[in-house]
Amino acid sequence: MNFDESVDRRQYPTLKWSKTFLEEHFGNADVIPMSVADMDIKVPPSVIDKLQKRVAHGIFGYESKPESYYKALELWYLNRHKWKIEQHQIETCSSILSAIAILINQHSNEGDGVIVQSPFFFEFRMVIKNNKRTIVKNPLKLIDGKYHIDFNDLENKAADSRNKILILCNPHNPVGRVWSKDELSEVAGICERHNLFVITDEIHGDFAFKPHQYIPYLAISDTVSQNAAACISPAKTFNIAGMIDAITIIPNEIHRNRFHEFTDRYQTNKINVFANIAVETAYLEGADWLDKLLDYLQGNVAFIKEFLSENDINVSLIEPEGTFLVWLDFRALGFDVKILERFLADKAKIAVSPGYWFGREGASFARMT
Repeated sequence: MNFDESVDRRQYPTLKWSKTFLEEHFGNADVIPMSVADMDIKVPPSVIDKLQKRVAHGIFGYESKPESYYKALELWYLNRHKWKIEQHQIETCSSILSAIAILINQHSNEGDGVIVQSPFFFEFRMVIKNNKRTIVKNPLKLIDGKYHIDFNDLENKAADSRNKILILCNPHNPVGRVWSKDELSEVAGICERHNLFVITDEIHGDFAFKPHQYIPYLAISDTVSQNAAACISPAKTFNIAGMIDAITIIPNEIHRNRFHEFTDRYQTNKINVFANIAVETAYLEGADWLDKLLDYLQGNVAFIKEFLSENDINVSLIEPEGTFLVWLDFRALGFDVKILERFLADKAKIAVSPGYWFGREGASFARMT
C-alpha cells in the first residue's frame, strides 16, 4: 500500500479541500488544507473491493445490521484492545456528536454543567450550548511539553452538584495525549465519588503510538461502566468519516434502554448500506493496513520535528502520543492571536485550526492534521 499516493480530492465536494470552505474559514482559498480531521489517503484496499462488489449488486434498499457486523466489531476491540464488548450493550447512532447530544439530554437538565478538559474539541462547545447546558472547564496543565489532567480541579468541579457530566476525550483531541490506566482510574474515582456521568469520545482510540496504549474507559472496571457511555467509531481509523457510523456502548441496562427509545423515537439509528459493508470489512481485514499506517504517521511526526529543528523555526511540537493530529505551540513568536491566524493563512499559506477554537487555553497554538 502506498500512503504517499497523491489523490485529487477536489473531484468531489470534499469539505477539507473546498475553496469555498477555505475562503470562508481562513480568508484564503489557496492555502494548504490541514484543518479538517480526515486523512488524504485511500481506505484499505479490501474495503474498496467489497464496496465495489456491493455497488455491483445494484440494489440499495433498506437494510438491517447483520450479525457479522457486530461480531467484527467485537473481535476488533477484543483482539486489539483487550476490551470485551457484549453485543447487547451496543447502540448505533448517526454520529458521535449525535450520541453525545442524546446522552447530555438524558443525564442532565438545562442549565446543568458539563465538564470538558480544555483545550477541547470545538464541536463539544456547540453540542453543549445547543442543548442549553453550561460549559465547565477543567483545564489541562502543560508541564515540560506534556499535558496532564488537573485532578484537584476536577475533584472540585465534580463536587459541585450543578455539574452532572464529564466529557472525556480519550485519546485527547487536540493535544494528542493517550490517557494511561492510572490517569483513567483516578478520573473514574472522582466521578464515582460525585456521581458524575462520563461520556467518553474514543473515536481516535486506534491511533496510539508505541509504547503508549489506548485503554477504553469502560474497561477500567464494571463499576465504572455503570455510570458511563463510550462513543466509538471506525470513521477516523479507516478514513471513512463520510460514511458516518457511530457506535455507543452503554453497559447499564436502564441507561441503554432510554438511549434506544430516543433513537427509535427520532429515527437517528437508520442504516447506511455502504457503512455496513465498509465497517465490517475494515474491522475484519484492516489490521495490517492500520499497523503500517501507524508507522507512517509516526514517520510524519518525526518529519515535523526534524523540519522545525533543521530550519530553526521558533515553533514547538507538542509530541503526540496518539491521533493523526499535531498540536503546535506558536507562543514564542509573540504574535497576537488574530495576527497569528492571519500570518498562518496569508504568509505561511496553511490552513490549520487556530488554537483559540479549542478554548482560551489554546490561544497561540494550532492543530494540524
